Amino acid sequence: MNPAAGRPAKKSLGQHFLTDPNLQRKIAAAIDPQPQDRLVEIGPGTGLLTRHLVGRVRHLTLVELDDQLGESLADEYADRADVELITADILDLSSIELAHGEPFKVIGNIPYGITSPLLFHLLEQHPRPSQIVLTVQREVADRLCARPGTKQYGALTVGVQALATVQPLFAISRDAFRPRPDVESMAVRVTPLSPAPLTRAEEGLFRVLTRAAFSRRRKQLQKVLRQAPEYGLSNPEAEELLRSLDIDPATRPDALPVDDYVRLARALGPRP
Repeated sequence: MNPAAGRPAKKSLGQHFLTDPNLQRKIAAAIDPQPQDRLVEIGPGTGLLTRHLVGRVRHLTLVELDDQLGESLADEYADRADVELITADILDLSSIELAHGEPFKVIGNIPYGITSPLLFHLLEQHPRPSQIVLTVQREVADRLCARPGTKQYGALTVGVQALATVQPLFAISRDAFRPRPDVESMAVRVTPLSPAPLTRAEEGLFRVLTRAAFSRRRKQLQKVLRQAPEYGLSNPEAEELLRSLDIDPATRPDALPVDDYVRLARALGPRP
């Protein structure tokens, strides 16, 4: 038993420990751990999910920011060559540092405040993980899975769906956590597309476009391309470009499908 198992959660780190063993097993099963896998668990905390993963994969890397919890985990698994502990902020680690260039999967019950930056951080890695299973806030899950034309559809939706498929798995009650959070949760599976649909250069162009568009989400796309300093097109230039891609210039950013964002970013290309 991890000696830190009874330690109070740190509010400053957004810690909420998932204490329901049935849900722990369901989350572990969702990543489909295989004997040949290299698996990274983000935010293992007191090791409640970890115990369902140890021994089921070839190598398990635990990334824990909390020094005290990290020390307890290191002591608990000191005699296991297949378990590695990294005490660090996951946002500071590359996939090379996490998996040494090998294929890997990611699992975690993460602080909800880092959900968006974490997903973009993982999806911008080269190589990317082959699969990601996370517990996230229900509202964020809805945004990740949103369709064009809905109020949940935004920059997070487009940025993730351009690089991966997103599957909602199952809802998790706030009563399953200690301490009890103020929001409902959901487990989601994010599977990066392979081969990657965008080159590294195109990913940069895509991010510029989505930032420009969704910071003006109530404007028509032709006005976005005219008013955004990243582009500054004239009205005829913007309309001609959009019509050449079969995109209605009056379309608003929250109604444009992900594939059209990809095509538009490529067509705009690097700006002078």
